[in-house]
Amino acid sequence: MKKKFTIKTLLILAVLAMNFAAKSQMTFTTWTHPPYITLYAQDTSAGVSTSANISMDDIYSNAVVIGFPFTFYGNTYNTCAIGANGNISFDSASVAGYDPWPISQVLLGNTSVKNSICGVWCDMDMADYGGTISYCITGTAPNRIFGINYCHNGMYTSASCPGQSTTTQMLLYEGSNNIEVHVAHKSVCPVWNGGLAVIGVQNSAGTDAVVAPGRDYPDTFSCTNEAWLFSPSGSSYTVSSIPFSPVHYYTVFWYDSTTGGYLGSGDSLLISDSLTTAYIAYAVGCSDTASTGFDSVSHGFFRVISLNASNVATARDFRFYPNPATEVLNIVGNTPILSVSISDITGREVYYTDCNTFNLAVPIKELSNGLYSVKLNNMAVKRFLKE
Repeated sequence: MKKKFTIKTLLILAVLAMNFAAKSQMTFTTWTHPPYITLYAQDTSAGVSTSANISMDDIYSNAVVIGFPFTFYGNTYNTCAIGANGNISFDSASVAGYDPWPISQVLLGNTSVKNSICGVWCDMDMADYGGTISYCITGTAPNRIFGINYCHNGMYTSASCPGQSTTTQMLLYEGSNNIEVHVAHKSVCPVWNGGLAVIGVQNSAGTDAVVAPGRDYPDTFSCTNEAWLFSPSGSSYTVSSIPFSPVHYYTVFWYDSTTGGYLGSGDSLLISDSLTTAYIAYAVGCSDTASTGFDSVSHGFFRVISLNASNVATARDFRFYPNPATEVLNIVGNTPILSVSISDITGREVYYTDCNTFNLAVPIKELSNGLYSVKLNNMAVKRFLKE
């Protein structure tokens, strides 16, 4: 049986800067399983988003696994199809098929979106005008949540309506089978399809539909930070307004921190333990900005070394001077200095920085006189005296 052991753990307090207002704690860890190393980035309070792989306008995704049995209008499903136009379908015939965009009647009886959740159903076109469509799952059984995410998706004919977009999220709850729709931003592009949009649910026969007030044909609406709860009630649903509180989600992107080369995305990266290099992971969430829709602010560094005693010793070989120090503490390493944390004798952190250098001058003039501990790359600890 192969042993697993950690060679480094970095804990970074970070903010996933979203319009979905997320404050998260990202944990970055490195594990070895010779001849490989797996780098991990995780936030247990948020969902790791997976692309729905929708690359064309007006189509449904392939079948997406929900992650738990979900009951909708009395029928239980394990998969769904995510639509490019802000809706999901539980009909197997919808998988990888056409997702209709015209809205010409109320939701009740509308054959375009039977057995569907609309949140917000409108004519989006992320393939031509930008945005992302993804899904995530958070929580633990029996209280998991499946989320479908639309981040800064351009409205069709955005060329005529520049800046018009929609950022929204549909949530499916395990156990209660509740449905929530959280709309961070919804624009109206009146020059196409009348600017129409729908928020609601409809059964497979088209004989029952429940719609949020003011959110059905022939309504046109724009909104910010609104949310709706659809709760099962007998053979139908009730709908009520709730506070805007979407599930936080993110995607991790990996780069070579020296060359800047892109290495892939996902919550883990598999590499060979024979490599000696440094990596950086960025956790990216939805910010719904008018320019890109993303903000990369949560990140962690990884220093990977060959797994032998001499290399491990080298990784801990850092020189400090002067010691005692008055205004500046100089740190020199035989391997890159990727992070520096200074704590006082009570364990309180008084200084922290991310970096990627062999030489670092740390300003300590403002620190009180006394003994301090320095943690480098979260694995090397030295002490120095501030005078």
